[in-house]
Formats: sequence, structure tokens, C-alpha cells
Amino acid sequence: MSKELPSTSDNTCQNPLEGGDYVFRLDVPKLLEAVRAHGDTRNAAIARRTGIAESSVSRILRGEAQPDLNSAMRFAEQYDLDLRTVIKRVPIEVAA
Repeated sequence: MSKELPSTSDNTCQNPLEGGDYVFRLDVPKLLEAVRAHGDTRNAAIARRTGIAESSVSRILRGEAQPDLNSAMRFAEQYDLDLRTVIKRVPIEVAA
């Protein structure tokens, strides 16, 4: 029995973009929604909960940096997120 999840049209991580030239980007508004739902309103609280440096949290939430896989997983575990819902594909020309 396969444990693969079925592909859905609203799952942006599953749908390839034409040409295949894309990068993955954190959807900061979705992350912030989850963070606030857990009562964390300050970067220091997010840093304490996740173990990610406060300066890194700040850069990530301002969109100046993307989390590495370790940090993305920490966000996912601490804020009950499915990374497929907060990571989106962005065409390279838009991301540049």
C-alpha cells in the first residue's frame, strides 16, 4: 500500500510550473497566522519556542531570508504546520 498523498490542485508544492524554473519560498503570512494562533506575538517568543536565533526569526518574518530545512521543520513542529501549506513555488524571475 502506497503512503503517498494524492495530488491536489490547491497544493502549490505538488503542481509543477511550466518550464520548471522555480524556487520554494516560505509563505510568511500563513506562518504568522499560525504563530499568532499559538499566542506568540514577539520575535523573542518565537525564538524561544523554536530554538531559532531571534535575529534569524526577524529576517525570515521580514522576508529578507528563507529558512533552511532545519528551521522550517522547527516552525512546523512548534506551530503544528504542514510545510506543504506554508511553502510555495515561485517562478525564479519573480523571486530574483
